[in-house]
Amino acid sequence: MLTGFGDSIMKGVVLRSSKVEANPHYELSSLSLIERCGKLLGLQTNNYSRFGCTASVGEKLLTRYENNLDSNHLVLLEYGGNDSDYNWKEIADDPLTEHKPNTVLDDFISAYRRMIDKVKAIGATPVMLSLPPMDADRYFHFFTRNWTEQQKQNVLTWLGGSTTHITTGHELYNMTISNIARQAGVTLIDLTTDLLLTRDYEKYLCEDGIHPNEAGLNRLAEIISNQLRPMLALQKA
Repeated sequence: MLTGFGDSIMKGVVLRSSKVEANPHYELSSLSLIERCGKLLGLQTNNYSRFGCTASVGEKLLTRYENNLDSNHLVLLEYGGNDSDYNWKEIADDPLTEHKPNTVLDDFISAYRRMIDKVKAIGATPVMLSLPPMDADRYFHFFTRNWTEQQKQNVLTWLGGSTTHITTGHELYNMTISNIARQAGVTLIDLTTDLLLTRDYEKYLCEDGIHPNEAGLNRLAEIISNQLRPMLALQKA
């Protein structure tokens, strides 16, 4: 059994619009990321992912559904994207104040480690996912699309004049995920490197610059499935 705990990427949320100006809206794809993996691997799946989910919320969901898990489950954990993000509206309104990410780094680490320990205690096998790359410029254009020029400039001021800081925060949490996996002795599936090696990885992203599109979900499912097959073979041996 393949079970997923994560955010909108695991959930299979996509942005439906060819242009961000064309009143975009989020909706569920016909298949979630973990369902695509299950289809490729011939496994049944459970998906406890939530749109906008952070590690602390994921920990609560894991506690709620832990009785549904057992030693036959591979549990995919996918967090960090929302944790590393900010309340951009608050920043636009007050760019000269210190602002913290949705989940400060120490809390993110603690929550993730507790989830790993809980999955192991159940007897299931935790598997962590790294963060897919993002397009910071596209993301900035998306979340500020209906804002005034002053609000946009306020965010850029707080960012130090460019969107690079958005990517830096994303990378910091991604490096932290790798460190958590190494320290906990947990398999980490690297979604980052494969896509970055694709020169035009942006083609796998929706217009918001953060959610994988249909092609992106398929590519992520291929990466995950290819790395899970050896683990499944060992379990059967």
